[in-house]
Amino acid sequence: MYFFYYIPIGIDAETRRFPVMTVFFAVTCTVVFVLARYFPGETPFEFSNFVYQPGVTGWSSAIASAFLHVSYLHLIGNMVYLLLFGWYLEDRLGTISYTVLFLGATLAGNLSQGWYNEHVLHIYVGIVGASGAISGVLGAFLVRLYINRVKIAYWVFLPLLAYNRAGRVDVPVVFALALWVMLEVTRGLVQFGGASAGVAYVTHVVGFAFGVSYILAGGGWKDARAEACRVRAQRHLKRGEFVGAQDELSRYATFRPNDGRARAELARAQVQTGDAISAKASYLKACELLLRAQERGECEDVYEQAVRGYPDFTLAVEPQLDLAFGLERNLKHELALKAYRNFARRYPRHKEAPFALLRAANLCYNSFADRSGARELYGALVERYPEDVWVDFAREQARLLA
Repeated sequence: MYFFYYIPIGIDAETRRFPVMTVFFAVTCTVVFVLARYFPGETPFEFSNFVYQPGVTGWSSAIASAFLHVSYLHLIGNMVYLLLFGWYLEDRLGTISYTVLFLGATLAGNLSQGWYNEHVLHIYVGIVGASGAISGVLGAFLVRLYINRVKIAYWVFLPLLAYNRAGRVDVPVVFALALWVMLEVTRGLVQFGGASAGVAYVTHVVGFAFGVSYILAGGGWKDARAEACRVRAQRHLKRGEFVGAQDELSRYATFRPNDGRARAELARAQVQTGDAISAKASYLKACELLLRAQERGECEDVYEQAVRGYPDFTLAVEPQLDLAFGLERNLKHELALKAYRNFARRYPRHKEAPFALLRAANLCYNSFADRSGARELYGALVERYPEDVWVDFAREQARLLA
């Protein structure tokens, strides 16, 4: 005789947006449970009509029954898994795709369990609960976020061996969910041998298989491999293994060539490995991608890092000017001054070079009260571009600062 229980309590993944449908499904299940249990006569619904009865009701009931639960334990167990795993999965799939997964796994799981009950077990009992949908979420999670780790709380009790232990441990997602599948298949086989049919194990297994198939059919494996590279890189960085991080981020760039933040991480790793040429190229690409994505704040931070390491760091003409103007508007005057001066130094023959010198000179005087620096820049404009429209203004300013 043995007892083994575990429950997931955390995942080492990041999220970027609120999981609207995951919370909606969880709230709906909870509200329906409370109404059906405590206010059955005060609602316009007859909740028993939503129970899926194999051979009697149709596919709509197979979906609606997912929002019914028979006990607190049934509800809480399902909602813990839904909120924990669905929270991160919806972030990756998006609201619409995640909703299709949830409802599709529900339908496939409940219809399969209904057929199994009717033709194999020869029993006719109603099916309720979100187990099929949640199993689909777990299957999709296994493929899409296989690289992550799950923190689980566990209890192992072997009375005949006088063994009793409980605790928490971080395990790979693959291990945790493979263990879950093994337990579900084992219990399903026991049920096939004549055990009670109180739990819909076929729903679990089919829902899980639906989730795996859904992600693979939608190209989720490529996304999973890309995220795996990013996660492994972050783990390398935390351990100070910059060569390993550089390799993983380089691989990630082949999957996600337009991810500016990842390019910036790659640049920082290349700085640590002493690869200055590659680091500057990566910083350049990161800034351009972030500007294109309208992530100006992040771009300005990356540019500041690049200039700190490479004082002459300059983007292409249009991005550099765009960045310099934005820095000035955002009152980052010191960094804007560097951006203007670098532009004038890198592109001395460009038609905007005189204006860049003028902006730099104005910043020197107005923002830093640096009269000598401003006079030098005004003088450079007069000397280098005697035909420019700003020459008279620059000459007069230089005279006043003399």
